[in-house]
Amino acid sequence: MLIAAIRRALLSLPLLTVVVGASQARAQGKTFEVVSIRQNISKQQRGRMNLAPQPDGFRVESRSLTDLLLTAYTTKAGGLFLNNIVNLPDWGERERFDIDARISDGDRAAWQDPKNQPAMLQEMLQAMLADRFKFAAHREMKEKPVFELVVAKSGPRFQETKPDEPRPAGNTLPGGGVMQQGADGATHMYNLSMNLLAALLTSKSDRTVLDKTGLTGRYSFDIREPQQMAAPSTDPNGSSEEERRPAVADALKAVGLELKPAKEQVEMLVIDHVEKPTDN
Repeated sequence: MLIAAIRRALLSLPLLTVVVGASQARAQGKTFEVVSIRQNISKQQRGRMNLAPQPDGFRVESRSLTDLLLTAYTTKAGGLFLNNIVNLPDWGERERFDIDARISDGDRAAWQDPKNQPAMLQEMLQAMLADRFKFAAHREMKEKPVFELVVAKSGPRFQETKPDEPRPAGNTLPGGGVMQQGADGATHMYNLSMNLLAALLTSKSDRTVLDKTGLTGRYSFDIREPQQMAAPSTDPNGSSEEERRPAVADALKAVGLELKPAKEQVEMLVIDHVEKPTDN
């Protein structure tokens, strides 16, 4: 299923943008007022995408550095850096942390506004990573084989999420979307951007999926996958482009979307320096 696969998932051109280091992060923008970080030794893993902020801050358990980076940083196009983080240390996926980060009273009203919260969360997490993990990185572009997510000739078979549409229970995704596994076997998507859908599809493929739909809204739809899903091929010589498409490509056709193979410049997050945080 899509949710289960995402849980398992979850530098050739010149430098484009430098990600701020520790001293710059403290001098710019908003930060959490209080941050507690402790190493989690339970080895219990959590669903990667379910990193919902709380009304007074950001509290998570058993999270890896990778999880934090996927929440704190997005590509310039608004997608996730799935499969595209370079120089991740060997402990970056293995070690887990419990984090309790609280906002100040002065930031509370802005934080609780759904329009502000995604950007505030990223800004504060970036500052926390720079301060506590001594994290610094930059972005580069690299040409890679990709799949382009495009609208089928029949057009999209889903509608934009209505502003008054009730928010369902489920895994909260970066940017505010929700994903829920239904009892009917379908994966229900709510308030999802096409950039985020492309990122979720990347977790099921050996290639990055880029949004080329031209759809700029946020949408609700269901994806029904085949009962038996074939793993994506890893043999670059023995498989045709059609065979290398992830199995979910067939399910996308039902909602009017397609995956097309291509070669594109892909944005990479290149880690320059990072350290394990000390407990406090």
